[in-house]
Amino acid sequence: MSRLSAEYARLMLEPQPHWKYRLGLSGCDSDGGPALSGHCLAAATAACAGNSPEQGLGPLSDVYRWWVDEDGDPLPADEWPAGSEPAGPLEQQLVGTTCLPNRVPGVSPVPTVEMIIAAFHETRWATAAVKTQPEGDTTLVNLETFYRLSWSREGFEPDEVDTVDPATMYGYRVQIRPRLVGYVYEFGDGASFGPTDSPGGTYPHGEVTHTYREPGRYRARVLVTFGAQFRVNGGPWIEVPDEVTVAQPATTVTVKEARAVLVNR
Repeated sequence: MSRLSAEYARLMLEPQPHWKYRLGLSGCDSDGGPALSGHCLAAATAACAGNSPEQGLGPLSDVYRWWVDEDGDPLPADEWPAGSEPAGPLEQQLVGTTCLPNRVPGVSPVPTVEMIIAAFHETRWATAAVKTQPEGDTTLVNLETFYRLSWSREGFEPDEVDTVDPATMYGYRVQIRPRLVGYVYEFGDGASFGPTDSPGGTYPHGEVTHTYREPGRYRARVLVTFGAQFRVNGGPWIEVPDEVTVAQPATTVTVKEARAVLVNR
């Protein structure tokens, strides 16, 4: 990749016949362009998913080139440098693949997986407040207390679709759909429950319960781990190769101790 950058830098100093480059999704270049909304985007994303950011997170892209004059117009095959020749219906040469598509000089930039992961982390999440039963976030020592979640109206909760500003994605329409990975309930006394996919509920069928053993005021909350899917220009949904855990606002639960009282009748 550094060789291509140096080649492009020399060209900027002194226009001359040179290689012109373009990208295609790896193995799917049927139309001469990076058909990002096509079904091949999932495979191209998965191919780079295990990389470090330095190695590139994709999508895996084929790099093509052809020989052009000083003005960028294609030159005939007999004027190409020795040892190279065009191939295929587009009369271009496949020179390799890369998980860093936007490092190829002179190509039209495309939304990379790294950019999409960054947008996923910047999602304006909905918040999930903890509610308890007995009502009023007040309970008793040794009484089974039921927990449930209530999502805010603002922000995006699991399965709601967020559309990223196209100006940050080179004009492409990128959408992100958060999905639930799991909840972990923290009850404020050191105990927790999860991971679980249960949003809790009320008596008698709620699945998330806790019993406090001492009176006091406890800050209960839930940690929500989100995954997500993305799509480009209305294409198929593809898994974002990342997750994020968001701590939700705490609810103060007051635990009282019931006392037996003798009544003179």
